[in-house]
Amino acid sequence: MWHLFVGDPATRLSNYQDSLLKLLKDHSARTVYDVACGTGIDSIMLVEAGFKVVTSDADEDFLNKARDVKGIRPELDQDWQIGYGDWLDLSSASVKHPAEGYDVILCIGNSFTALPDFEGEFRTQIKALENYKKLLKVGGMLIVDHYNYDYLLAHKSFPPSENKNIYYTTDKIFNTQVEWVEEAGKVTSLIFRSDVDVSGTNLEADPEVQMKERNGRKVPTLQRKGLPLCPFTRDEFVGLLKTVFGEGAEYRALPDFKQGVSENLPNYWVHCIVKS
Repeated sequence: MWHLFVGDPATRLSNYQDSLLKLLKDHSARTVYDVACGTGIDSIMLVEAGFKVVTSDADEDFLNKARDVKGIRPELDQDWQIGYGDWLDLSSASVKHPAEGYDVILCIGNSFTALPDFEGEFRTQIKALENYKKLLKVGGMLIVDHYNYDYLLAHKSFPPSENKNIYYTTDKIFNTQVEWVEEAGKVTSLIFRSDVDVSGTNLEADPEVQMKERNGRKVPTLQRKGLPLCPFTRDEFVGLLKTVFGEGAEYRALPDFKQGVSENLPNYWVHCIVKS
């Protein structure tokens, strides 16, 4: 069902590919470690653009889909490694890291917020960020993003629809709801649930399909329950980055990978910070 949830890869990439490639080229990047590769959409694009890419994920189902693509496209093989990787122990990932470190580590698609705070006070997240930093060369850059939880927490609603979601471009999702998990009066996690219209796909035969109303008609539907996500505010996340990389580290934030978008309205904050 993931492909229905994400939508067409080319449409997704059209929202940020040019901005990401310019960011990498302006940084004179050659090697990229995609630490949250999913099915490999971004990694494939980067290899095609001429970068040497290492890809990892903690979900073997996603990795197998990436391997399937690599298996039928031998031209990608020389510059693309794929292997299991746990953010809390990246040194033992089943890939070969460059001895000199990476030019760029990439963690986008709101992936980082799926890491639970196992230890409290964001110590788990700090450990993951420290592991990223260790694998960067001096002058290397981390690009990591998260959803605009500031807006969601303040308004209890999503950013205005005219600012389209750059990652999830499908027209199959509807009736998205949010479960708020609180501890001691603070929201500690959010769980997103969405209905997915599976009309015209082999998933119509899934025994869990229910008929639900959408735009005035009944459609075969599966519910996608997401993982609990840690709702960082922008300031909280910048604080974590500066804790790991240092207050003086070169840093900038790109709203939805763009310059000049109203700071209140982006769907995602894309953070770029350099190891000194």
